[in-house]
Amino acid sequence: MKVLLLCASLLCLAAAYKSYDGYRVYRTIDLDASMAGKIGSLMHRPEFDFWTMPRAGRPLDIMVSAEHASELESALEKLGLSPKVHLENVGQYVQRERMEIEALRKKENALGRAPSFDRYLNFDEILAYIAEIETLYPDIVSVQDIGTSIEGRPLRVVKLSNGPGKKAIWFDSVLHAREWIGPPTALFAINELTENLANGNNQALLDANDWYFLLVANPDGFVYAWENDRFWRKNRNQNDGALCKGVDLNRNFDYSWIAQGSTCSETYSGTAPNSEVEVQAISTFLSSTPGITAYVAVHSYGQYLLYPYGDTTVEAPTVDELARVANEATAALTAIGDTPYVVGSTYDALYEALGISVDWAYDKAGIPLAYTIELRGGGSGFDPPASLIVESNVETWEAYKVIAANLPTARRTKAN
Repeated sequence: MKVLLLCASLLCLAAAYKSYDGYRVYRTIDLDASMAGKIGSLMHRPEFDFWTMPRAGRPLDIMVSAEHASELESALEKLGLSPKVHLENVGQYVQRERMEIEALRKKENALGRAPSFDRYLNFDEILAYIAEIETLYPDIVSVQDIGTSIEGRPLRVVKLSNGPGKKAIWFDSVLHAREWIGPPTALFAINELTENLANGNNQALLDANDWYFLLVANPDGFVYAWENDRFWRKNRNQNDGALCKGVDLNRNFDYSWIAQGSTCSETYSGTAPNSEVEVQAISTFLSSTPGITAYVAVHSYGQYLLYPYGDTTVEAPTVDELARVANEATAALTAIGDTPYVVGSTYDALYEALGISVDWAYDKAGIPLAYTIELRGGGSGFDPPASLIVESNVETWEAYKVIAANLPTARRTKAN
């Protein structure tokens, strides 16, 4: 399969691409409950990029420039967090990734073959792939733009189906722009259900279910991360001229939403629930497509399979079923790749998170199986090297298949 490569060289990227030379990642000791509550003021500083969120029993990873490193180190020392340099120069990882992508592109061009999902694809390449599979597999693939981003890019959904009247599973990835490992797992799944349909039980999976994929849920942020800033997280809302741009789309859903942080915070939740056009489009489509009975938000990194809720320790009404399917899915994943995953609610297993997509999907849309998967990390964290992309694709597909094999026949009868 030959995909049009719209950017043959990384030289076509913006000359002002942020290098991250001299940036460090500090790691603290494991936090206790009292420490976790004292971090808030640091989290609203744009100079400090929290790669992990405060949670008792876990360390913090925080990226900072050389200019502000001593300030961060001093602040963390005063809090008794004993910071140590975890990564000395993040720029080395950024440069390595860009060189690796370019080398793989050149190899693909020399061999005359399409991307084999062993590297990251940019937004234009993903759209080109979608257009091609729509042409090659018209009896299976249909494409729908469910909305546009704030900068006018399409929110393009791929539907795989070979007949009407079936329940369905939904996947979205790149709500957070820097989490590039997500789309390859979805692209791999699409390839299994089209080009490799004869393999294993792929035909049975397509016969039983419809499959929806929103490969890039935050296209503006994703493009910005490719062309300007590798670790950009939010969308590109201008925030009415505020000091900092962007809203965290995974804090903007209309479930347990509160105003969080300043515009400079990585978890800034926007001016109101559902304020962002990307979130509006996803919410509207899922609400109006009742055949979708499983929801999977693909994120990275950390190796978690999480279910509701993120705002409370109160268990979801169907927690036993959520946990059962999640444990089966991670067992299948681990059997392939020996990659350990933690299963639990977002609040208990990871951290408190408000306004997140998985809670909205479960409680407001009534989707019975709703999960966030935090894929494996690598490199500096958000940028696993190409050698790990294929492994991640193969093992994650096993988890996706288990969830698809357990689809409920209908939505929950009562959504809170």
